[in-house]
Amino acid sequence: MTIHTLKTRLLQTRSQRLPDQLILNHGPREQLGRFFLEADKAARDRGVFLTLSTDFELLREVNKMNLKHWHGLAPSFDPAYGIDASCGYWLIGRNADGEIISTQAAHFYDMGKETLADYLTSLRLFYKDPDAQKRPGETCSVTSPSATAIHGRVVFSGSTWIHPDYRGRSLPKILPRISRALAMTRWGTDFTISLVSMALVEKGVAAAYGYDRIEPGIEWLGSAVSPRYLGALVWMPQAELLADLGRFRESLDDDARRAAAAAGQTGIAGDPPPAVPAG
Repeated sequence: MTIHTLKTRLLQTRSQRLPDQLILNHGPREQLGRFFLEADKAARDRGVFLTLSTDFELLREVNKMNLKHWHGLAPSFDPAYGIDASCGYWLIGRNADGEIISTQAAHFYDMGKETLADYLTSLRLFYKDPDAQKRPGETCSVTSPSATAIHGRVVFSGSTWIHPDYRGRSLPKILPRISRALAMTRWGTDFTISLVSMALVEKGVAAAYGYDRIEPGIEWLGSAVSPRYLGALVWMPQAELLADLGRFRESLDDDARRAAAAAGQTGIAGDPPPAVPAG
């Protein structure tokens, strides 16, 4: 992608505002509408202006420009391996100068009676055509118990990245929730899943995303992301997703109270220590 093309694509979505882009197809419209407005305002209050995009070529370019503090783009969110506007989207977060400082993506799968374990071990969660697209020797094994029970309409929420200058602003509590809710109302998802490295699980990142169901047991070998990725399956069914949205404001208020307590102890005002987001 040339610099001119990149600048053109960046400008195409800059003037749009997330709530104006949304159509509510499934789920409780009043609750979802209220949540999207509240979450968009919470992001704006933190200096982040959100828009929705299906330009995954742009996501790949943003990833390439930020490899200093972001790992390579996972194949599930790379357009070279099958994701497009029919099965995915991503949230662009910009600062007041229009610079992209955060991302959050989603990839929808209609698994039918097959299970998430089937999609992981066959690598279809990562590649549209694993036999043709996987790397030599690449495998994925899963012992997370619920992987054999998750099926039907499933969204993989990931590619979460926040520029270091914007970490510590509760964005990991905002962006994944918007993505989950948007997938639910767009596709009527039964389950939301993500993969979080064990290092980040231990830092509390999966919990910050709003997941209570955290199951270690993912070993992904030989991928472009990592020679040996050890992670946890994190997931929630639709009913828990809606209940979690109802606790959104309370979750942000908890962060604010912790920040105020930390400021009182140290004499320094500011946000709580940043959590490094997964993707």
